Amino acid sequence: MNGQTIACSDTCQAIVDTGTSVIAGHPDSIGAIQEAIGAQSDKYGLFTVNCNLVSSLPEIIITINGIQYPLPSTAYINQFPGSCSSGFQSTSGLWILGDIFLREYFTVFDRGNNRVGFAPSLKA
Repeated sequence: MNGQTIACSDTCQAIVDTGTSVIAGHPDSIGAIQEAIGAQSDKYGLFTVNCNLVSSLPEIIITINGIQYPLPSTAYINQFPGSCSSGFQSTSGLWILGDIFLREYFTVFDRGNNRVGFAPSLKA
């Protein structure tokens, strides 16, 4: 974010999961992201942000094999009438790139060669 690594500075493993709506990762890394975007935990444990600030939040760039995949704030902030929440969630184990990432990038699962390919999604 803003040219600084805020999470996963070493090699990390991740999966791409169409059944996960968020981007999930190690609690320390996710905590750093939540802090960097100004997200605050509410009484239910949901991380919320001020809806008036969404347009001023920075892109978060996910780098995979040296290729950068930027995510605008409108991708990683869930906006509902009257509230906005972070699309990042803590989990143990691998990073999970869910729908927040998948909505921004066309994804091809190449099971024959055990790889995944990404390209920017075309938006209407």
